[in-house]
Amino acid sequence: MLQDKSLIERSIARLRKSLSREPYNLRLCLDSPEEEAVAARLALYIAAATKNNYILKRFADSESKNFSETLRKTPGIQNLNCKIEIGKDLGIIAKPAQDVVTGIINAAFKTPVAIKWTSYLRYAPPDPFWAMINRVVVKGWVILPLDDFERILEEAYEEQILRIASENELAVGRVSASIDMSLIEDLLRKYAQRPVNITKLSTEGPDPPCMKAILDALKAGENLPHAARFAIATYLLHKGWEVEQIVDLFRTSPDFNEKITRYQVQHIAGQVGGRKEYAVPNCETMNSWGLCPTNLGCGVKNPLQYGRRVAIKKSN
Repeated sequence: MLQDKSLIERSIARLRKSLSREPYNLRLCLDSPEEEAVAARLALYIAAATKNNYILKRFADSESKNFSETLRKTPGIQNLNCKIEIGKDLGIIAKPAQDVVTGIINAAFKTPVAIKWTSYLRYAPPDPFWAMINRVVVKGWVILPLDDFERILEEAYEEQILRIASENELAVGRVSASIDMSLIEDLLRKYAQRPVNITKLSTEGPDPPCMKAILDALKAGENLPHAARFAIATYLLHKGWEVEQIVDLFRTSPDFNEKITRYQVQHIAGQVGGRKEYAVPNCETMNSWGLCPTNLGCGVKNPLQYGRRVAIKKSN
């Protein structure tokens, strides 16, 4: 397989398109599913062979989104029962909602799905919107609209991609030894994660644990939930950071999109949209979002107060 020049070219093209987030051509999958599957697996191994965690995560994130689009648009797998079977292959226990509950709860959603709470907790995105307290739960089953179930499938697919790379280190090593990695040198230059430069623009003491945890996650190239992105953007804006500095900070995110990120940060800063500058979420809100690692143990009501409090204590 590694001697097949056309397959290698096809796999590198797949990797290139995934990293640049080009729309996936569903026709390729329909016309030659086996060849596409082999090219996708080799593209994954090439991504892993770069030994660049950001490139691997960006590839997995992009491929999972392509998978989601395929679920929605490919004839034959748009049926709910088919998607439930796909979920089973990904380790998700689910069934049509009418098998669990009837009446108004079932009627409230269009094509509702019931997913076992253990599967939900494992694959639900780390975002307050997905907190189980905000969901309908009946006898251990979480009732979801179809769109949300498809998002769960997307998260499970991304996890599976990363797991395959992790569990096949020998195959990745063979790919690294057999393929001329200079063929993707331009991708490494373009997408390799750049060091995060956290500039101290304030002398008011250290960052609070909640914001430090978010900054550490950004440094590690993790995909932050929307609440964490909103919180760190408001915090840094109030600490004196410019919009462009914050945009650069988010470049380490696997799903980074410069145009969207810049607009969102400008919106938070009150420069576009409703022209409302958003305040930093208070500590109770951060805790309710699952973003307070000390469980309100800092002794302040707002993250902005933490640095001043520590500085005052030290001066005394």
